[in-house]
Amino acid sequence: MKISIILYKSKTLADGSHPLMVRISELKSKKYFSTGLSCPAEWWDFDKHTPKRSHPNRKLLEAIIAQKKATYHTKLLESEQKKLSIQQLVQAIEEPKQVTQGLFPFLSEVCQNLTQSGKIGRARLYKRLLTSLKEFASNKQLSFTDIDVPFLNRYEAFLYKQGLIENSINTYFVVLRALLNKAIQAKKMKREQYPFQDYSLGKFSTLTRKRAINKEDLQQIITLPLDPASKLQVARDYFLFSYYGQGINFRDMANLRWKQIIKDRVIYTRLKTGKTMNFKLLPPALEILERYKKTTGRQAEDLVFPILDKNKHLTPQQIENRIKRVLKQVNESLKELAKQVGIPVHLTTYVARHTYATVLKQSEVSTGVISEALGHKGEQITQTYLKSFSNEVIDEANNTLLISGAK
Repeated sequence: MKISIILYKSKTLADGSHPLMVRISELKSKKYFSTGLSCPAEWWDFDKHTPKRSHPNRKLLEAIIAQKKATYHTKLLESEQKKLSIQQLVQAIEEPKQVTQGLFPFLSEVCQNLTQSGKIGRARLYKRLLTSLKEFASNKQLSFTDIDVPFLNRYEAFLYKQGLIENSINTYFVVLRALLNKAIQAKKMKREQYPFQDYSLGKFSTLTRKRAINKEDLQQIITLPLDPASKLQVARDYFLFSYYGQGINFRDMANLRWKQIIKDRVIYTRLKTGKTMNFKLLPPALEILERYKKTTGRQAEDLVFPILDKNKHLTPQQIENRIKRVLKQVNESLKELAKQVGIPVHLTTYVARHTYATVLKQSEVSTGVISEALGHKGEQITQTYLKSFSNEVIDEANNTLLISGAK
């Protein structure tokens, strides 16, 4: 039997890359196993079955591949000693005995895989969890059997003691829950040990500060006189394009190319969900595009907005760092913009997305339609967007309880 790592071109992932598979072959029989890794075809050497030197994360990918090959070679040697057939070897690989493994090594491996796959934002969430858990455990090793309900209660108290608010604590627990699900799938943890069946995250569900503005506030932002070359004007352009552009988020705007604008429509794939979005450009959005077309619209492959430099920001990490830096600058400008027009809201690019959803809801558009328009995976996520104005709705309803003339 022979083991090799191959790029499985028969399957294409949402980002255009192909999965890396472990191939075990014996005579004419071949079996494939997922490594959880992927690679674009242009960065893979098909003759040597290794990433090309031009791959931005070549050394990291090579290290992970070597580790996985070593694991499978060990299983192969064990199978040869036991004189197993390829079918029996496959069964041994697919149904390994559940073993207790350190939580931190597994969490680190998840971080590496996400980073290698270019999912820098998600990797950052898992790295924060790793740092937090190590601090909570005083750098002592944790096993998956340690993660029970009492552990979660102690960790919750630890996060509160650090001064975190409910939303932030909820993020840590959502990531931890996802990690345990991954561990169960990887046979690193027994399903009956899963603690989140008895520990609810609903306690962290609170109404956050208002994230949407009304049409009157929006009109003030639109009509405020600004220097066309100022940072405030650029920030306003990005905010309004998101609002008029079906709530497109900043990262998708940063990656938007002119070839994705076809006549009066925009067709792109959401980076967060992989869902294809297709919407008609409203006149204000078209006006914004016309202004930028003079400087960025020379070729179809060019980026629409001058956020990223396609010749400078090449690796996932470079792209993520640049977007994060520009987003911070834009949000600082939006904060100044809100101050100038007197809007008592922490104005950010995300407020544009929430405002889009809120205006639709106030116009009696169904939550299902809004969910589809925003590219959400389900209506439950959309409800989170719409909670920010529920207090106003309730207050208005409560006014009907007032008795005329009562004091």
